[in-house]
Amino acid sequence: MKRILVLALVFAFVFQSCKEKDPLEGVPSFVRVDEAVIDITDPSQGSAVHNISDCWLYAVGENEDKLNLIGVFEIPFEVPVLSTGKVHIEIEPGIKTSGLDADREVYSMMTNYTIDTVLPPNTTVKITPHYSYRNGVEFIMVENFDQIGTKFETADSSTYSFSTVQEGALEGYSMMVEIPKDDYSGHFECRTSDVYSISEKGVTFLEMSYKCNDLFNFGMFGVVESATSTTGVRENVMTLYPTNDKWKRIYINLNYAIANTSSNCGQFQPFFTAVRVDSLSPVGQNSKIFIDNIKLLHVETQSK
Repeated sequence: MKRILVLALVFAFVFQSCKEKDPLEGVPSFVRVDEAVIDITDPSQGSAVHNISDCWLYAVGENEDKLNLIGVFEIPFEVPVLSTGKVHIEIEPGIKTSGLDADREVYSMMTNYTIDTVLPPNTTVKITPHYSYRNGVEFIMVENFDQIGTKFETADSSTYSFSTVQEGALEGYSMMVEIPKDDYSGHFECRTSDVYSISEKGVTFLEMSYKCNDLFNFGMFGVVESATSTTGVRENVMTLYPTNDKWKRIYINLNYAIANTSSNCGQFQPFFTAVRVDSLSPVGQNSKIFIDNIKLLHVETQSK
């Protein structure tokens, strides 16, 4: 009985000593991200305006053997991380594909952000991830409407044209389309002057910023050339909705549109269309659409 009591006292003393030596054991650190930054490494890459909305956050401590996914978080956020001391952190840039909350993914056009830092227990460490476009990303078309002339032209059948304006623009100049409030028969359509070759292999995205008080559409023409004529196979990609006078940036995955075009020739022209609809367009207001900082990007799939 005495021996059992002595052993119990020894274990209690050891346990108490351990607690005194490491009172913060198991206490997490906190990682806080308020914003992300895009670093433009070449003027040909266009604007640094972005909507990287999410962070895929990973961490590994010096005594851990693998990088652990902490979670996917929408910026801004502050989350606990159990890895403390010297920690390697990796953050992947996340987007809402086509602006959909339910369709979040890592943006394959940009690099991950990594940092080695110290995370003291019960302390918040603020991190601002910097992303840049990956090597190998092809900038097929970049248009910011700030130069003389644009890469778009109004379609011959279009009732209305577009202009480049400073008033209401996002940066510098923006494309602006206006359809009068009482015109429900006219329409707008423009497409790129050039035809772009885009491979079905890999990933293709269109980035753009827009502001509008009415619906408009974005799509791709698959260009079909024969010995006697050139025609376009229209593939409507998505409808953009009113933004309450706020600029939004969207990332549109074009893989389906490219693969689904019946031309099957790899030649494309991005296009925009708009028409007033009696039950949807703003009553008593002209339809106004602003578009800026368009980027058509492609990256080939890396073979394993």
